[in-house]
Amino acid sequence: MFIREKSKTVKGKKYIQHQLIESIRTPLGPRQRLVLNLGFLDLHPDKWKELANTIESEVHKQPRFFVTDPQIEKSARHYAKVIVREKLNKESERAASDNAADRLSADYQSVDVNSVSSSEARTIGAEHVVLAQMRECKFDKMLKELGFTDNQLNYAKILIAGRLVNPSSERETARWANEDSAILELLQAKINVYDTALHRTAVLLWEHHDKIEQRLSQAARVRYL
Repeated sequence: MFIREKSKTVKGKKYIQHQLIESIRTPLGPRQRLVLNLGFLDLHPDKWKELANTIESEVHKQPRFFVTDPQIEKSARHYAKVIVREKLNKESERAASDNAADRLSADYQSVDVNSVSSSEARTIGAEHVVLAQMRECKFDKMLKELGFTDNQLNYAKILIAGRLVNPSSERETARWANEDSAILELLQAKINVYDTALHRTAVLLWEHHDKIEQRLSQAARVRYL
């Protein structure tokens, strides 16, 4: 695996994004495949290969013989979790599709409740309240009328929920959404959450903040008067 940098200019403003790439063999010869969008990496290019190697080791549970920089180790664990989770989601969807007919018949199994354990628990309560309030205010309709795409709408909800539940930077909000919160499950959104996408959406929200505030005020008056 290796990391490459891509840039894109939107409305005269340049955005930089980093991607994790792997080389694969195909019947047509060697090809490159996107593994994960990493967002913007605040990491010197000399360290990119070390990060890519560490991520690969984490994904495949390979032992490492040399000590890695603590910041790289932390980032690698985060990205590896995202990669594994996406892979499991895809396999689950494939299995559900392949076994659709089998699900029509009941399948009962016995479970020893004393043996049940949980891991990677996620918060859901506060996020559910925030999204419920957005539905009450017809937030989806509001932003779509302002030209927001479905992905931008989901990013906007993540940003706002993040500010209320876990106030922090776009980078920390992306980590929170990917690792600590169940907001993606609540949104049923199959998107990659990274800081650059959140930043772009934050800019859009600010550009339309006068109209959004006005419409939210009108919605509140209708509800409570």
